[in-house]
Amino acid sequence: MKLIYSTIWKLTKMKTNILTHIFLLGFAIMSVAQPGGKERKEERNERVEAAKISFITTRLNLNTSQAQQFWPLYNEYEFGKKKIRKQLRQLKIDNLLTDGTEDQLKTDIKKMFSLRQEELDLEKSASEKFLKVLSARQVVDFYRSEKEFMKMLLKRLKGGRKEENGNEELKD
Repeated sequence: MKLIYSTIWKLTKMKTNILTHIFLLGFAIMSVAQPGGKERKEERNERVEAAKISFITTRLNLNTSQAQQFWPLYNEYEFGKKKIRKQLRQLKIDNLLTDGTEDQLKTDIKKMFSLRQEELDLEKSASEKFLKVLSARQVVDFYRSEKEFMKMLLKRLKGGRKEENGNEELKD
């Protein structure tokens, strides 16, 4: 009997955690869709990032020790990724706005592949660091969760919400 109550308690707690994270995700996404200035944009980005962290932490079932070790590694990885992607975007914008010479375009192509290789090297390095803190299953789940979060975010931003029993939920 004690086992049954324990199992019910765990399931109830897990359901509460999932609903809390869905609520935070919905709140963060709704705030992104609101118009506003630069300060509001930064605030919205922070809320989305908080929802993402909550979502991933829940999906990976991180314990306190793992979370304390994993999130600094993740932040370092995200910072590097954003830096590289910004350079790639700038390179693409520069190419679209100019009619460069053949040599300039060849140089830009080489730079683009160099940046993509840098991004791949960053991901390999991050995975190795993640594996020192997480199990291989958790690392795989991390990459899946990251993609799943982005899909959910994009669906919400595109208006993919539906009303169900008075609660807003994401479409499957």
